[in-house]
Amino acid sequence: MKISDQKGSEKKRSYHHGDLRTALIESALDIIEELGPRKLTVREVAHRAGVSHAAPYRHFKDKNELINAVVERGFELLQETMARELNTAGDDALAAFAASGRAYLAFGLKYPGYYGVMFSGDLLDPDGSQTLQHTSHAAFEQMKTTLVDCQKLGILPKADPSLQAVWIVSTVHGYVSLVNENRLNALVGDNHSMSEVQNYIVSAIFQGLGGSSPD
Repeated sequence: MKISDQKGSEKKRSYHHGDLRTALIESALDIIEELGPRKLTVREVAHRAGVSHAAPYRHFKDKNELINAVVERGFELLQETMARELNTAGDDALAAFAASGRAYLAFGLKYPGYYGVMFSGDLLDPDGSQTLQHTSHAAFEQMKTTLVDCQKLGILPKADPSLQAVWIVSTVHGYVSLVNENRLNALVGDNHSMSEVQNYIVSAIFQGLGGSSPD
């Protein structure tokens, strides 16, 4: 079984009456995935969605605003994924820590298109939008909250939770990139399942932060 075969994939979607904004966002994502950000135009987005060239401007004033909407939707999906994982952890801080790591992994593999756009510094207007800034920080802040909870219980040593969260996200980002670019299987072969690799990464992150199981 190849690890790369287990990746998520983004499928093209067609426009349904009454949901034009969503159709435009998904069409924009398809173009960025297939052709790169330089080829993204409002005209091509309209063509993919099957609407007039003027229709996108009912929802987005320009291309930058459309790209912001794509990234914003990605962070919303990430936050939803994290919320689902954390719900399974209950009040267990250690379980919540593991859930946060699994959420990032699950999201990056299920939505590679969104993931790539969200963490691409070349696509966004430097100023961005207030809504985007809020949604992009929400999942990160949730991870920091989980880290602080672990520190209070003595599961993790005292440290700046922002730096700890950056280290976690950096590690996860590297793993997700290897899988989404079909490189992981070449490194580990068929000796380990994806779940084994992911569990090892979450465990290694915990140990790397100086974590210890509660008494």
